[in-house]
Amino acid sequence: MRKIVVALSLLVVVVALSILVATRWNVWFGNIPEPPYKVSDKIEHLLMTYGSNGEESRCFTWMCGDTVQPAILQLAVLGDTLHFDGEGTLFKSRSGKAAYYKAEISSLPEGLSYSYRVLNSTDTTGWYTFRIPYRDMQRSFIYLGDVQDDYTGVTPKIFSEIFEMYPDVDFYLFGGDVIERPMSGYWDYWFASMQDIPKTKPILAAAGNHEYLKGLPPYIEERFGLVFPYASSKNNRGNALLSIKLGDAQIMLLDSNKDFWKYFYQRRWLKSELKNSDAKWQIVTMHHPIYSTKGRFNQLLQRIFFNPVIKNREVDLVLQGHEHTFMRTSPVSEDGSLKTPIYLTSHCSPKSYKVKYPADYAKMDNGDKYYQLIQYDYEKMEVETYNSQHQLIDKVEILPNQVIEIK
Repeated sequence: MRKIVVALSLLVVVVALSILVATRWNVWFGNIPEPPYKVSDKIEHLLMTYGSNGEESRCFTWMCGDTVQPAILQLAVLGDTLHFDGEGTLFKSRSGKAAYYKAEISSLPEGLSYSYRVLNSTDTTGWYTFRIPYRDMQRSFIYLGDVQDDYTGVTPKIFSEIFEMYPDVDFYLFGGDVIERPMSGYWDYWFASMQDIPKTKPILAAAGNHEYLKGLPPYIEERFGLVFPYASSKNNRGNALLSIKLGDAQIMLLDSNKDFWKYFYQRRWLKSELKNSDAKWQIVTMHHPIYSTKGRFNQLLQRIFFNPVIKNREVDLVLQGHEHTFMRTSPVSEDGSLKTPIYLTSHCSPKSYKVKYPADYAKMDNGDKYYQLIQYDYEKMEVETYNSQHQLIDKVEILPNQVIEIK
């Protein structure tokens, strides 16, 4: 009798699991079909990011047509015009194809302004201007967690307001999920929302799960690496990683979407980058939060692999996304004062998720869109959080191993 009960119990479990897998299979492993698209012969999706040689280098990417053609980037400086060849790649997605281009300038003198334009056989852009700051100047940037908009029109409005309010920031940093799905239409929408900012300000973005195609295993779509070349599958064993010193801060991007066995490589990479950095401030950006707002065991693998390195190597600030809320927390000293690292989760998406409110988190807010203005020099770093009405809802100053809350 006991064997019959055990066998029936196992059968019930197997049937229940089979039903669960059958009903959830497409959610877990299926991808929404990408609508067919045709790429224009006009130059589109022009974006500037940092090159492989640090803050004084620049890398430009763009899209034009569906066949690779000769392409040139012209740079005007001090009365002279320099020419840089564009490297073309034909990308075939699930429902179309597009030619992507990359041109890199490896070294530019600091403290100067530069104008550039891009030329393909079928189109030529206007001239755009950017500046290389002096190394010892203060830096400022806007951090945006998940955007992940679905053509609702919310993103263009708040982005326009941010761009107008903070015209002098040095760069923009995204925490992943800049698009809703890896489709041509969503990339079109994101670039339209960004207006001319990617042409004049360096853009950095960590990879989010919505830049991935589902599967066994899931994999980051090649288009993300064609827009942001540091995230190319040819680099860092297929991990979308970046480490760059910008002024007095080292900015490091992790790829927290990978299967856990890829985390071993990423952990070694992070430990090495932190060990070799001579920057005053260390900032780590990753899509999945170390400390979740959805439960103590959520994002456990990311916490196990990365948090010991973050704490032991004295990281100052961890910028995160994924959970569509705002949260800030940090360790507490014996005297009750806060200390680094600060863990900050944020999003700027029309979607808000249900969260819990752990008592030991210093600050939380939900149901709105948020962004951060972060400024730093050698003496201190300031992190200000704003909501969609551009009201300041949180501010902290970071000093060496000390956090000061500004009430």
